[in-house]
Amino acid sequence: MATPASVSGASFLTRATDPPDMVTPDDLGEEERMLVQAVQDFAEREVVPVMDKLVARDPATSRRLFKKAAELGIFMAEVPEADGGLDLNVLAVTGMLAIRADMGPLVPMIMGHQGIGTLPMVFFGTPEQKEKYLGRCMEGDILSAFALTEPGTGSDAMNIQTKAVLDPDGTHYVINGSKQWITNAGWADLFVLFAKIDGEHFTAFLVDRDTPGLTVAEPERLLGQHGSSVCALSLEDVRVPVENVLGEIAKGHKVAFCTLNMGRLKLSASSATGAKVAVEVAAKYAAERVQFGLPIARFGLIQRKLADMAARAYAAESVAYRTAGLVYHALERMKEGGGVTAQARLDTLSEFSVECALAKVYATEAYNGNADDAVQVFGGYGFSEEYKPARMYRDSRVSRIYEGTNEICRLYAQRTIFKKLSGGEGGGGVVSTGLDAFKQLHAMQQTDPSEGAPSMLEAVTGLKQAYLLLMEEVVTKVGPANLKDPARQQFLASLADIAMETYAAETAALRVAKLEGRGGPEERAVRDALARLVQERSTERVRAEARTILGELHAGEDGARRLAEIDALLPAPQELVGPRTRVSEWLVAHDGMLPGEVA
Repeated sequence: MATPASVSGASFLTRATDPPDMVTPDDLGEEERMLVQAVQDFAEREVVPVMDKLVARDPATSRRLFKKAAELGIFMAEVPEADGGLDLNVLAVTGMLAIRADMGPLVPMIMGHQGIGTLPMVFFGTPEQKEKYLGRCMEGDILSAFALTEPGTGSDAMNIQTKAVLDPDGTHYVINGSKQWITNAGWADLFVLFAKIDGEHFTAFLVDRDTPGLTVAEPERLLGQHGSSVCALSLEDVRVPVENVLGEIAKGHKVAFCTLNMGRLKLSASSATGAKVAVEVAAKYAAERVQFGLPIARFGLIQRKLADMAARAYAAESVAYRTAGLVYHALERMKEGGGVTAQARLDTLSEFSVECALAKVYATEAYNGNADDAVQVFGGYGFSEEYKPARMYRDSRVSRIYEGTNEICRLYAQRTIFKKLSGGEGGGGVVSTGLDAFKQLHAMQQTDPSEGAPSMLEAVTGLKQAYLLLMEEVVTKVGPANLKDPARQQFLASLADIAMETYAAETAALRVAKLEGRGGPEERAVRDALARLVQERSTERVRAEARTILGELHAGEDGARRLAEIDALLPAPQELVGPRTRVSEWLVAHDGMLPGEVA
């Protein structure tokens, strides 16, 4: 796979992407595919047969499978070779962690340990800390948990109240406080725990479970993820050696957020897989369930639901892999230049933090939406715990809270786009920069009307133009400083949704363009139909958010005129019934599998 020219984060809004430059699941190499298959085999062979025990939170079963996962190399995947790991590339890790459908409660256990439980040590641990803990984490001998959230803090993570004070001998920090919603807490042997030294300096510590004064509460009763271990912690005069400070004093925020962007990327991949499985489960049931003398898959409203589910899943998977590809190619360019440091990895993920945040929001909402639709396709049976949709519905819901709530991700993404397009914190340059970008987009978009309707990729350019013009409206009318007012968050969310839908629509179209000529005529037609359904849904959401913004900023005829200007940029309405029928018939004929997954 050739490495494309360097691109910057959020540049998808102001430039075109060549289809060959976009990474899709089809680009996974043989080694990556073998790893993905090994994890899938592990899920089917080891996990599915004991799912009842996992859901019942049987510690012996969970720890045994945790150790088996270690033997597959899952916990070594992202650790550099110098630290004894496999140092797998981002695409391999994305593919590996996309296998979630048959893992049940083992998913948060494995992902929590493999990511936020271990990687902070990789990036910030001293040689002594790595020697003491990292090897045992990779081998599955100890399980690590990430302890940041407190009863009074969630999204406001920097406002923790847990306090650490250096003892008179200068050998230990004495920590007092509490933590809430800590994944894996009931089984963890080690905690990456955060406290403020002297109540001021936000700092990370490595805290052993058996440290006196550390108490783990009973597992929380959760809406979903039954069988996982999520508990509160109480810390009363917990003495932690000074050598267990992780990273620098007062720099705990770096440790806390070091894996955030990768975590969002991983969650987008795993949620996309969940969305795909919901399609598979619903399509199989619709083919078998007979009402009024016909399989319900023959009825138009069920066909519409299946097709829209498939489009969401196809776009979510495409977005996850495109984002992983941006990081992958950036790191590959660094390797060609001499090597990749841990800091360079973090910087690269930070560069594409907008895409990571948008991918997380899009995929988790696709997963949750598809799980809900799967319940509806099953009807009364979908409301029964005896069938898969019920568990999928419950388990999918938390994905919109993990790794930063979707509301926080939207605000973060849009504020970061402001900074990138304005070249600074103030946002004052957004207007001129946005208009310059609009002019470039306008020049490259317009085609001769005599050549017929624009292609899907050409049509997406109109979504980008709409975003840039609406951004200019918001900055001009509201003002950069006023956008920091919490009361103005709805403007930021609307712009973020437009950016996200633009990213999704373009990504689906790029995937179809890249795969042009591959597969038979029917498969190609279904891929095209999926991308068109994605584009139509995205256009509807862009139009709705444009009305929200312009309705607030303009009144009467002026608002109608501005809306008409935006609407003229958007793709024209297109046929939907035919593409939906084609997609749903494909799904029924292929056991719910999307194009590209059928042998």
